[in-house]
Amino acid sequence: MIEIKNLNYKYKTGNFSISDINLKIENNEFICIIGKNGSGKSTFSKILAGLTKFKNGNIIVNNIDLKGKNSFLEIRKNIGIVFQNPENQLIFDKVYDDIAFSLKNLGVPYSEFDFRIDEALKKVNMLEYKNSSTTELSLGQKQKIAIASSLAINPSILILDEPTTMLDPMSKNSIYEVLKSLKNSGITIIFVTNFIDEILLADKIILFDNGKITNYFKKEDLFLNLETLRDFNVPGIVSIISKLHENGISVDLKEFSIDNLVKEILKN
Repeated sequence: MIEIKNLNYKYKTGNFSISDINLKIENNEFICIIGKNGSGKSTFSKILAGLTKFKNGNIIVNNIDLKGKNSFLEIRKNIGIVFQNPENQLIFDKVYDDIAFSLKNLGVPYSEFDFRIDEALKKVNMLEYKNSSTTELSLGQKQKIAIASSLAINPSILILDEPTTMLDPMSKNSIYEVLKSLKNSGITIIFVTNFIDEILLADKIILFDNGKITNYFKKEDLFLNLETLRDFNVPGIVSIISKLHENGISVDLKEFSIDNLVKEILKN
């Protein structure tokens, strides 16, 4: 569980990036954070992962106080984080070496490396690439390896900061399937995005604006919050669902899939 109380964070310029954040995230939830560029969502994710230090407020992750003296190593064992550009996350030429590096940093015994690396690669459907060169992989495959590097540490929480921005539609869908599987395995997912359609992956949606949480709702309450989302120039699937709703056609958001959406459209 993650508990955040009165979190504030200022840039060195004196401007607030995060202001008055109070939030509780339960175990095994899939949270989607959306907001325009500069809204504070990426800063928030880095604070949560222990990469950016904060002074004002409190964050407790799985009973670990992020302000504690020895919190960094413990947080690294509990939280994995994946960023936008996979090419900036891969250090070594070989897939195996890249994932092994994250294990070495946390002091994992060498005797566990092979098992952990194999298990992490299986979770992202990339085991056959264990001995491949990272330079020969597509961007989507590289992002899967970045996710595997985080999974190898056996985190209970996975934060992804705009992980699909650079990917083509097929690669995006492949990442979505991986995340659904990880959620089903018990991992808490915190997914930061600029693509509003991606909120349909989540259990709950958080809207960031000017460093504050301006809205927080369950996916099944999407229709009650469409007016707020219109500020984001609602595109794509969310726009289609909105139009269907306006015309009296219901869509089961809790069990949402493209196939179910098409069936509803054809049925009506």
